[in-house]
Amino acid sequence: MKKTQTMQSINLFLKTFLLLISVMAAALYLPNVKQGIANFSFELPEELPLSTTYLMLQTEYGYLTPHDELGQVWETLSDTVFNPLNWLAMEGFSNQVAANEFPAPSESVPPTEWFFSGEEGEAVEVNQAPVEADHSADPRVFIYFTHSRESFLPYLPDTQDPNLAHHSKVNITQTGQYFKQFFHQKGIPVKVDSTDVMAKLKESGKDYWQAYDASKNIVQEAMSTNDTLDYFIDVHRDSVRREATTLEVENNTYAKVAFVVGGEHQGSKENALLAEELHKRLNDLVPGISRGVYIKKGEHTNGKFNQDLSPRSILLELGGVDNTFKELEATAEIFTQAMSEYMLDATPVSAP
Repeated sequence: MKKTQTMQSINLFLKTFLLLISVMAAALYLPNVKQGIANFSFELPEELPLSTTYLMLQTEYGYLTPHDELGQVWETLSDTVFNPLNWLAMEGFSNQVAANEFPAPSESVPPTEWFFSGEEGEAVEVNQAPVEADHSADPRVFIYFTHSRESFLPYLPDTQDPNLAHHSKVNITQTGQYFKQFFHQKGIPVKVDSTDVMAKLKESGKDYWQAYDASKNIVQEAMSTNDTLDYFIDVHRDSVRREATTLEVENNTYAKVAFVVGGEHQGSKENALLAEELHKRLNDLVPGISRGVYIKKGEHTNGKFNQDLSPRSILLELGGVDNTFKELEATAEIFTQAMSEYMLDATPVSAP
């Protein structure tokens, strides 16, 4: 607590100091600015490119995050002024564009103190039928969960903050059985690893942002013990809200997917090509079910996501923090269909 107060005091001092500097600089240069204004002119384009508009909206939305002291105000405005879909509608974009292009995937990062405290709210357990799939000694697809405790608000009655939507039992790893069942039905042998990566992080004293280092060991071990593995899928759930992660088509409700590609390693282009192909195939099966492929690099992101281990690595955002397991299961079935068809097409045909 004292450390937090100290950091706040330092931040306040720096902000005040920079404000004073900027005021002094403005006073010194004001005469020159006034003299140049009369001769200054520029022309704006009649219409901004869509990519520029998306970037502006995404940047703006990224800094509109709730704080404890403004929680009630945020809750009131989230579905109105702060709703990006409403912004796009006001700009003349269609609902389809808003749903498929905005916003980009985002992680719900738990506060460090809360993450290590072991505290978690009550969760509604999900009744899932047992998977009728035999264990395969020669799996082709490896599925794992780096952020193993990413959970879903509909099953956390005492939690409203997406950054606290993490649980040791009710979480994203429960979707593993859907992938196992549907891949099995399509004749694709699969290995699902449900290791609680978050528990391993806590045991070793590592923070949440080091999760990919822990899951990298899991992937490398799978590679060394299963030489038949071709594809590696890291399944997550997004933190963006329901309006951007849910699709209703012909009385069916799906949790939308998104693909994240790390842009800071040599094999990034191969990862992106695979993600783009799966994105296309998914939308051919159910238009709008895939939001797109997002390249992430630079500050505040991992930049690799273990995809440097194989050109056939995928980071799949399956739904979001507001989706239900029924919606996740419906999408998992569509994903395995698209993936199975792609694998069949990608398999070389032996010469007679």
